[in-house]
Amino acid sequence: MGFRLQITGGPEEIRFDERAIQKVEFVSDSPDDTNARATDIALSVKIWGKMLYSLGAKDSDHTLNLAKWAQVPSEKPDCYRNARIDVVAASQMVRQFTLPNAFVMEYTEELDDETGVGTFYLHIKQKKDQNAMVKVDGGFGAEGE
Repeated sequence: MGFRLQITGGPEEIRFDERAIQKVEFVSDSPDDTNARATDIALSVKIWGKMLYSLGAKDSDHTLNLAKWAQVPSEKPDCYRNARIDVVAASQMVRQFTLPNAFVMEYTEELDDETGVGTFYLHIKQKKDQNAMVKVDGGFGAEGE
């Protein structure tokens, strides 16, 4: 199984493929103090991945672009971006999550001097008043069909 991430709507497009993304978690969270189906639902995606640096600046450093997005203040319209996560198994897309008004809840980078490998963690959340715009799709055919 592999994952692809594409973020658009800012000054730069951010893309990660199956080589970089290690784990994805989609979360639909209701308040803990509710006794019935709540209207106050939080929709978010948590993503863990490897940092694949572009030596010699041949390609854009997408983790650098994530770090920059995480610093955009709420007053700027591009703090909200379109995030699409594709889940691929046996060369077929099996699930697709689209958050059209996502913002960064948390972004961290962990760098290891000994192994030379870095990892990142991205937690994005859908703007709550736009929850109806979130799409969760599945049942796709094989790629190329």
